[in-house]
Amino acid sequence: MGIRHPINFPYHGIVNVVGNVYNRNIGWPFVKFLSPSGRRDSEDAKPAVDFVRVEKEGSPIRLEDIARESGVSIKTVSRAIHDHPDVSSATKSRVMKIVDKHNYSPNWAAQSLRSQKTHTVGFVVPNITNGYFGEIGMTMDRLFRSHRYATLISFTSNDHQIEIESLNSLINKNVDGIVFAPIGGAGDYFRKVPLLARKPLVIIDNAFKEMDAACVLHDNAHGAGLLVEHLYRHGHRRIACVTGPTEETSGAERLEGYRTALARLGLPYDESLVRVTNWEINGGDEAIRDLFGNRAQRPTAVFFANSQQLLGGYKAFNSLGLSLPSDVAVVSFDPPNVMDSLVPRPTTLEAFEEKIGSAAARCLLELIQGKKGARKRAMRIRGDVRVGTSCGCA
Repeated sequence: MGIRHPINFPYHGIVNVVGNVYNRNIGWPFVKFLSPSGRRDSEDAKPAVDFVRVEKEGSPIRLEDIARESGVSIKTVSRAIHDHPDVSSATKSRVMKIVDKHNYSPNWAAQSLRSQKTHTVGFVVPNITNGYFGEIGMTMDRLFRSHRYATLISFTSNDHQIEIESLNSLINKNVDGIVFAPIGGAGDYFRKVPLLARKPLVIIDNAFKEMDAACVLHDNAHGAGLLVEHLYRHGHRRIACVTGPTEETSGAERLEGYRTALARLGLPYDESLVRVTNWEINGGDEAIRDLFGNRAQRPTAVFFANSQQLLGGYKAFNSLGLSLPSDVAVVSFDPPNVMDSLVPRPTTLEAFEEKIGSAAARCLLELIQGKKGARKRAMRIRGDVRVGTSCGCA
């Protein structure tokens, strides 16, 4: 089949000839064949095909192309890319394979203007060098990326004013939702950042009654109790506690779990065996030096409320010439990321980071998608004791 009259296209590119398929290729620029005079050819000069599709070389693949190749509507392709719950898993998988095959990338800027969605989420965290928050962040980012979201991380350096600035900055960037690990007891975030109440929001690590938001937390009291009971079974009765700020959920609840376990075991609560400090290595170091320095009656065991404090404790025990577990037994609420390098290997609860990160990310995605009930969700993550040798176990 040939074209009977030469046509000069004011367009340098590839000309694909397609026959009578206009209704199946909506959105493509079609050009009718015209005679040299500009009128439609007469029947005897009618071209063999009715339309030609003109496309530039190297032109990017479009949503219409994905829809045509996958055999679904443009709307379904868009919903699949945006992980809409109305699209079945099979359809979503078929569409995304074609998307990946063509390395298709939506025009997020244009879509953001239309939908007011940016496909970005914020993660506000006190200190990313803390392995606990780092692991949670990496777990969330993997899940967010699988749903085509990018994560913007903001470090607050345990400073409340930086928290407020970070939240305002993320809201001004129009992120679709925020995962927030707040510090201290200041539950006035909705007052200081009014637009935060309108954003999909998930709180981790430290919750406030004043904040009506979804939260994913440890079951702090339960975990602390398990570890104290473990030390008790090794024969320890003078068990010290090193915990974080009690105006924070983690610090207060882990201390409460310690106290409740003592009462359950018939042991008295002795304030002289408790040190409330920061969550960092230096906090654990200073607490142990204070507990064991120049004391006639030392503790025989220590419960650390987090892994950073444990690392500080190991440093202090070494400096004081105390051996673990012969001189003092220790346990930690969470495992340090250098756990395999520590001697003796610490007894801790099993790692929570992946569970918390996954739960927080899924909860935020549900909020972004508008699923009912997600905002009021409060999840508590439990873990069992992971036995090492720092407690006296062989």
